[in-house]
Amino acid sequence: MATTKATRLAAVNQIISNVGQSPLNNLDSGNPLAELAEGILDEITRAVQAEGWSFNTEYEYPVTPDALTKEIGVTNNMLSIDTPPRDRIQVVIRGGKLYDKVNHTSTFTEAIKADIVWLVNFEDMPEAFKNYVTTRAANVFAGRTVGSQEAVKFGEREELMARASCIEYESQQGDYTIFSDRANNFTYNGFRPVDALGRY
Repeated sequence: MATTKATRLAAVNQIISNVGQSPLNNLDSGNPLAELAEGILDEITRAVQAEGWSFNTEYEYPVTPDALTKEIGVTNNMLSIDTPPRDRIQVVIRGGKLYDKVNHTSTFTEAIKADIVWLVNFEDMPEAFKNYVTTRAANVFAGRTVGSQEAVKFGEREELMARASCIEYESQQGDYTIFSDRANNFTYNGFRPVDALGRY
């Protein structure tokens, strides 16, 4: 059986409890406050994950163009997509597909590798992030529904603590150092006097 924190229902119940609402038995209750809470939960889940964390970011992920159109479509669970700086392309999302700003085209002759931030289900997030998203959503919910400055102020402290737990998780999980990038590639280069002349 899943833990209490792992379910959307538990998260919604925590959000609505912030304004004194009784807990629900399921998410199909038709309760307008619960529907609002669930919508805010989805909104905050997307916003937090869009920052790009170790649990939802993949580097040099291969994406293949369509065999007929030669275009690369973007799915709803792709929050952001970028090509490594060493590649001679620079992609952005336009019209639901990738567009190469360097070569001025939306057609690709071969697969490319991209750094992608994925949207994962609430239940699949690490526990620290579920807690942070729920706490932040509860704070937003309280502000939008009852407009209570006291409730929002109280929630801000919990939100900061939950955010700190996410940063701690990220630091441990990402294995970052001051000498490596997010993909753990060694990037440190010592100072070279000739670099001072390379001012373009």
